[in-house]
Amino acid sequence: MLNIDSLEKALGFEIPIIVPIILVIYIIAILAIGLWAAKRVKNSEDWFVGGREMGPWITALAHGSSSLGGGMYIAGPQYGWEAGASALWAAPGDVFGPLLNFGVIARRMRRYTEKAQSLTIPDFFGHRYYSKKIRYLSVVILIVAMVISLLVEYMAMGVLISCITGWSYTVSLIVGCIVILIYTGAGGYLSVAYTDFAQSILMVIGMFILIPVCVSSVGGFSGMNHGLIDINEGLATLWGEDYYLKGAPLMIAGIALVYFIGYMGQPHLVIKTVAIRDEKSIRLVPMIGACFGFCLAFGVYILGMVGRVVYPDAAMLPGGNAEYVMPMLALTKLPAGLAGLILAGAASAVMSTASALLLVIGSSAGNDLFSQLVPNATDAQKMKVSRYATYVLGLIGAAMCFVPIFEVGVYQLTWIAWSVLSPAFIPCIIGGLYWKRGTRQGAAAAMIVGSVTGFLWYYLLQDKTNIHTFFAALVLAIAAYIIVSLLTKEPPKEIQDLMEYSRRFEDVNETAMQETGTVDRIEVRIEDMEEPVSGIVMNQEQFTKVIGVCALSPDRA
Repeated sequence: MLNIDSLEKALGFEIPIIVPIILVIYIIAILAIGLWAAKRVKNSEDWFVGGREMGPWITALAHGSSSLGGGMYIAGPQYGWEAGASALWAAPGDVFGPLLNFGVIARRMRRYTEKAQSLTIPDFFGHRYYSKKIRYLSVVILIVAMVISLLVEYMAMGVLISCITGWSYTVSLIVGCIVILIYTGAGGYLSVAYTDFAQSILMVIGMFILIPVCVSSVGGFSGMNHGLIDINEGLATLWGEDYYLKGAPLMIAGIALVYFIGYMGQPHLVIKTVAIRDEKSIRLVPMIGACFGFCLAFGVYILGMVGRVVYPDAAMLPGGNAEYVMPMLALTKLPAGLAGLILAGAASAVMSTASALLLVIGSSAGNDLFSQLVPNATDAQKMKVSRYATYVLGLIGAAMCFVPIFEVGVYQLTWIAWSVLSPAFIPCIIGGLYWKRGTRQGAAAAMIVGSVTGFLWYYLLQDKTNIHTFFAALVLAIAAYIIVSLLTKEPPKEIQDLMEYSRRFEDVNETAMQETGTVDRIEVRIEDMEEPVSGIVMNQEQFTKVIGVCALSPDRA
């Protein structure tokens, strides 16, 4: 464990008091913003998706800061230190990830979930795949994977606070966990969105200051490359130390794809497409998000490469751990006040992602489990359960940080978390919005194959096969989704009609829906469904014809 004496010994000087003071001021400000946003929460829709009233700038920056947390500020430099220039294979993903999320799925997801009155991603799965079992399966996978992702943020927060205050890693981790839980549980999506907006600004400012200073300190990019070559020639190439990536195209594919398309399988990022105000706002988000990702993604890996030149031996870092590269560079290369600001910005990135993960976890417990088990639950009860679930599962995540199987490093743990969740959900989300033939059995197959492969492959087969965990899990999950869907009965026609509605820019009017025979098809097909489908466009006369079969309420119809 790190303590004040060992850290200051590693630095060679005392930590200036201004550094922890800036962090304390920052944390108080974030808590104030979060609690202010909490006052605006009036119902469950506000808590889960911000009332679907988020504008493009808040959405884009919240999306960016939620995706680039501890997995970037701590794990990114760590990976850059370990892999050298080959870490840059992962960088384009954070630029194109937002483009794909909002360019490919946002409009359809926004239209489908609004018409179906879905508030969470499992809610969408349950409706699109006309099955409570699919909803429950997705909740289980989501919670497990999100808690693993949460470990990344807690560990990163422990590293940062320990560097800023000199407290032990354990105490630092617990303090960070408590702060995050307070403002996330209080205001739900509104708190997360507004605090993310403020945090993202500080994140960009911090990187624009730290990266040029650090690169300049080693003689610019030329000096950095020469320094890497002196340590190991492969570090200055895209093939990595000792050229281990040469002849391993499927390992490179996984490194590149884990963020490139992995965004589309992350519920805490996809939910931003549900919460956005309208379709017009969606058009602005991809470019804002791509610029944000470009500013940070390449920078954090370059920072790690600089750190390898400055600290060529891991023994030169606190605890011999490359996760301390970014904080050490900030504390040694910048004036105390700026270092405090930079580290506060890094803490903001971590807190941003952790809060987004906690929100998805709590929402799934309250909206997708409790509300299904207790159908008559009120909004207040669902939000109460969501808050308690946020606190309990958040604390469980903190305890899991000390389980040996998860002590593989922050960046490696990020890969595991994304490889468990994204391959399981990507086929179901993309297929659910674009392929009318996708069935509930196909979705179940994709979720099980993707999540199990994503976890086991890393520990058992990645090194032996030289195939990246994410790539293997995604390919097998897509194959399972397509094959099983083609072998099973196609979805009810009303689901296909709602998919058609989500595809079109204009609203489907009642006459068009009546002409396609939607009402008749509900009467024929409802027996194939495990639960009634809501969100079908029909008028009162049509509703009367199917009320005995469909069990829909007038409000939801």
